[in-house]
Amino acid sequence: MEKKYGLSPIEWEIMEFLWCSLKGCTFKSLMDYVNGKLNRNWKKQTLSTYLKNLQLRGLIEADNSQKNFIYHACISREQYVQKWTAKLIEEQYDNSIVKFVSAFCGAKSLDDNEADELRKLLD
Repeated sequence: MEKKYGLSPIEWEIMEFLWCSLKGCTFKSLMDYVNGKLNRNWKKQTLSTYLKNLQLRGLIEADNSQKNFIYHACISREQYVQKWTAKLIEEQYDNSIVKFVSAFCGAKSLDDNEADELRKLLD
């Protein structure tokens, strides 16, 4: 199973759904999405397990102040990808942006526009 930014494909799909929902989602709406749009045949316990794991990782929260739990993302998609990338750089490239950019570019040279954009970013 190929992961996307450290999330399984189904975890990513659940997060995408939550990221698109500004007011959060009920368990029922998540269940309808997973079984309908994603063509799964899940029981409540399966979805509950995924949601609990995402909660334990600090990616989602469940508000139980109303009759139904309302799930929402604790972090935006952009923040999550940025956090994941920072962790990747720390763990795999000795926290060195230079090593990361070097590995990312490989043997390819940057063209003038790319080099200028990097200079602007560094300034």
